[in-house]
Amino acid sequence: MTKITHEAEVQRQHPRYRIPVRCIYNGTQISVVDVSAGGIGLRAGSLDVKPGHILDLTLIFPFSGYELSLPVNAEVRYITQEHSRIGLRFVDVSPRQHNLLRFILDAYLAGEVVDAGDILDVSARRNEGKTREVPQRPQPQGLLAQLTHHGRSAAGYIGIGAATMLLVGFIGMGVFERMYIIPAQSALITADLVTVPAPSNGQVTFIATGNEVKAGEPLLTIQGPQGNSVVIDSPCNCVIQTRYSRTANFVREGAPILALREKTSKPYVTASIPHDQLLRFYRGASAVIEYADGTRVREDQIERLPSLVSETASTGPFLVKLAPGRELEMSSIGQPVSVVFDTFSGSTVATTASKVHAAINWVGKTIAAALGQGNEVVTEPKKAKEPETGSGRRLAGLKPTE
Repeated sequence: MTKITHEAEVQRQHPRYRIPVRCIYNGTQISVVDVSAGGIGLRAGSLDVKPGHILDLTLIFPFSGYELSLPVNAEVRYITQEHSRIGLRFVDVSPRQHNLLRFILDAYLAGEVVDAGDILDVSARRNEGKTREVPQRPQPQGLLAQLTHHGRSAAGYIGIGAATMLLVGFIGMGVFERMYIIPAQSALITADLVTVPAPSNGQVTFIATGNEVKAGEPLLTIQGPQGNSVVIDSPCNCVIQTRYSRTANFVREGAPILALREKTSKPYVTASIPHDQLLRFYRGASAVIEYADGTRVREDQIERLPSLVSETASTGPFLVKLAPGRELEMSSIGQPVSVVFDTFSGSTVATTASKVHAAINWVGKTIAAALGQGNEVVTEPKKAKEPETGSGRRLAGLKPTE
């Protein structure tokens, strides 16, 4: 009776079968404990072997009326004297041997009678897969079907090309912005203002009313702790832009009270530049100013560059002054704007591109001049044959009468 023994998956890959099979080694029959598709178990004691030895075995399977012998090579994996067992693993097994061995084991397991024809059929079976050919797609018939087919192909290629161009453009814009674009940290509309501080500690007893003051007019009066009063006059014809204090307030010396703006001054834009971007900025930059109403102005002239005059100036942001590029009302002073600096014009790539463009223009003008001279030579005889005119009328070749 056939007996099957299963072990854990981590211990053995193939199930073991106890079937009537004989094993011959060097002409001597060895008692078989069990057999599987991957190896065989033999009784210990009759073999003097060690783990790692390769044995040439012959397996004999008895059938009704005949026997089948299968030569195999097996490696000794372990020897257990307690169970008198030698475990061997089949090595260098060909695909045909593996198919035949599995067929015989499955036949014993199923209880089928295996005849010689079945075994011969299995032994002749090749362990190779045949590749199936993919049938070709039928070609479209008719003009309309062909146009539709080619149209779909063209649309697919155009879509792939468009997606590729968009991806390349997106990556290119990112690289361009990283290399040549410097966004300002902050920017706003401002004007040249004069801050009037308190000359001493005291109480503000007078501040000029209205929005405008003339040069020499009193701006404010401060009464000191001893009762003396200090009067400050306006230094110019100015507009009071900001009031920091009110009448009857007590102020300390140096505290801002008023901010004045000259009537002739015009608003402009100030923007701060990061200190680590200063070298790129000095190579040449143009500014794009975007106002709150959405208007964009390109300004190539940067009126004033920062100068290193203090310790904080070498580490903090730098302020630059830009012409607004449009008319601004005085009420817009203090409004924030967006400023972006483009340094591409001062880069090596832009310089090279401009030189190439100038060279192409020079070659084009030279060719055009040469062609123009040739046309003048060809058309010169035609001008000599033009009919004469008199009194604003063409004579059409008639001779004047006497």
